[in-house]
Amino acid sequence: FYAMQPSIFVIDAAMVPAEIVAAIRITRAGFPAQKLDIEGITPDGDGGFWLASEGRSDRLIPHALYRVDEAGEIVEEVAFPPELLAAERRFGAEGVTRVGDTLWVAIQREWADDPDGQVKLVSYDTATGEWGAVRYPLETPERGWIGLSEIVAHGDHVYIVERDNQIGQNAAVKRLYRVPMDQMQAAPLGGELPLVEKELVRDLIPDLAQWNGYIVDKVEGFAIDTEGTGF
Repeated sequence: FYAMQPSIFVIDAAMVPAEIVAAIRITRAGFPAQKLDIEGITPDGDGGFWLASEGRSDRLIPHALYRVDEAGEIVEEVAFPPELLAAERRFGAEGVTRVGDTLWVAIQREWADDPDGQVKLVSYDTATGEWGAVRYPLETPERGWIGLSEIVAHGDHVYIVERDNQIGQNAAVKRLYRVPMDQMQAAPLGGELPLVEKELVRDLIPDLAQWNGYIVDKVEGFAIDTEGTGF
């Protein structure tokens, strides 16, 4: 729906129900930015944002990171490196978070160079331009597939949304996990990558079921406010 005008929506979560109160249009040279599939957002520390865009090379959509200013204008574009793209598959970046100068990107599903049941958490150092990654262990699906939908750094951990692609009574995995920050030690792309250990924080299925409707498949975003409340 927003293919010709990607946008960042500002939500007032203090209202009940929460309400969208503003829209920041993403632009390139003042015009609507195209060829983006924005799947992740994190503050850049200077009033703007870093955005993760999930690519589709067969549709000429690049796998990339974009930095926008407070008005939504793209001021920096960072393409995924050849070492990463050599194993490209369709399911790419699904979340991004910033830890100091480093961005961490959650890749949704296994790419061609990943063992079955393991996905990459990719790092990009905004100061040096260096790339790296660790691997994250997925749950084993009973039906369909399981992948990542979000990554958020907070305190001594990164929090990760892991989900299957099932709905209703078939939904089995809609969970929030966390990984200790001291395990997020990226190794260079193209070589052996360390496997992190995860800890279950919350099973989201009871939350999704409490409204007595069917359970949706796409739990795709997570944020933590200044008081430590997760949304």
